[in-house]
Amino acid sequence: MDTTAVLVAVIGSVASIAAAIITARTASRGARSTESVAMRQIEADAFKRARETYDDALDRQASQIKELRTQMAALQRQVIALTRQVRGAGLVPVIGSEEDAP
Repeated sequence: MDTTAVLVAVIGSVASIAAAIITARTASRGARSTESVAMRQIEADAFKRARETYDDALDRQASQIKELRTQMAALQRQVIALTRQVRGAGLVPVIGSEEDAP
């Protein structure tokens, strides 16, 4: 082969290799971009589910607090009524700390 043919073959080979490298890089970037978008969507969905769980927990807690306040008010009314009955019977109610309770 003469020098020109060898030179054309080398240039053609280098161009083919360069094209393959560029194609591989472009495909890799596209895959990373697609992967990145998918990861962001997964994270957004996970955050949404966590937020819903958190909000539900707060709602349940608020409902329980409301129920406990209602129960506490009823118990306070009952204590007042029982204290009146004890005093009405001529007795003096003994009011101790919670530590004294059984």
